[in-house]
Amino acid sequence: MTRFIAVIAGLAAGLLVSLSATAVEVKGLYEAEVPVTSQGAAERATAIHSALEEVLVKVNGNAGVLQRPELKPLLDQAEQLVQRYQYRVAPAVPVAPPPTPPPAPPPSAPAEDQSAAAELPATPPPPGQLLWVAFDRQSINQRLAEAALPVWGMNRPRTLLWLAVEEGSERYLVGGDNRPDLQGMINDEARRRGLPLSVPLLDLQDQGSLAVADVWGDFSDVIFKASDRYQPDAVLVGRVYGVGDDRWQGRWTLYHRGSVTTWDSPVGTQDEVVEAGVDGPAERFAERYALTLTPDVEDSVVLTIENVASLADYARALKYLRSLDPVAAVQIARVEGAEVSYRLKVRGKPEALAESIGWGKTLMPVEQDGNASHAGQMAGNRGTEDSVNKEYRYRIVP
Repeated sequence: MTRFIAVIAGLAAGLLVSLSATAVEVKGLYEAEVPVTSQGAAERATAIHSALEEVLVKVNGNAGVLQRPELKPLLDQAEQLVQRYQYRVAPAVPVAPPPTPPPAPPPSAPAEDQSAAAELPATPPPPGQLLWVAFDRQSINQRLAEAALPVWGMNRPRTLLWLAVEEGSERYLVGGDNRPDLQGMINDEARRRGLPLSVPLLDLQDQGSLAVADVWGDFSDVIFKASDRYQPDAVLVGRVYGVGDDRWQGRWTLYHRGSVTTWDSPVGTQDEVVEAGVDGPAERFAERYALTLTPDVEDSVVLTIENVASLADYARALKYLRSLDPVAAVQIARVEGAEVSYRLKVRGKPEALAESIGWGKTLMPVEQDGNASHAGQMAGNRGTEDSVNKEYRYRIVP
């Protein structure tokens, strides 16, 4: 057993093992890509400032966080928080298919009218470059904690978007091969907000499950049935329609864990309206799930994990615990057979740790004294000596 502990200690720092595939574990929350036109120092500093703004919105979950005066010093020191940066080539932007050209004029039409019908659609601009920046997670979380601002962790609701668009007398769903330009914009905005969001395939199975009228009418029973194959944690239904010359309006409904929220997005361009629809779930999820940490470590708990059968299991559990925002430090306390106990230094309330673990799919609570939920135990033991010595038991999910 002593040899096993020694092997673990030697490999823990460098052993990289992927976590189990779960669509709700969002990567890259402390990274951002910003378009640039050059690699000069002045433009790089400006781009790093913009990248940090994007990261703060993703990590806090609320776009209004950038207006908080407490964060101005942090933004002014953006370059000091950079861990790595790299210039990359921007991907090609999807282009909407050109409109159907008008019919050719009759032979008697003037020559200039015939030339107008032969015009080709504009080609997309050549690819530009992006500055990718990765920031220090601990420093950002610390500064948010000092400002008493919440942190929204990496475990986030996987959201499926059913989007119906009405253009003139036509209505259609967005997904599959339909409107790649709009899908690209949706994906970009979801990435900027740290929201795991996808649109349906709109294949034969989807087409047989619901019609655009079902989405437009927000018939939830039909929508839920069609959504089952995607196993989402939340379903967002959007209806976007024109209200004037390049002016659009949107109405949105979010279904999540038994709650229903409906709102309208402000009138704007089609892209602005859809972006506002994507931002809505991010704001509402963050309000519900983001945790307010404390600047200083307040509690220490011992967490025992069962079913740790290999070094790979150990590395996976250790990496997961270190990724949790309430966890300031992790130390191995004991190894007995397939059980490993960790001593965790926790920022904020101990129940915040249980809530963070509960959102993920790596650890499951072990029933103890007839109670499988440790959030209440952590909360009840807060502020007592027993909160330091009490062990909380989980098992690693295969």
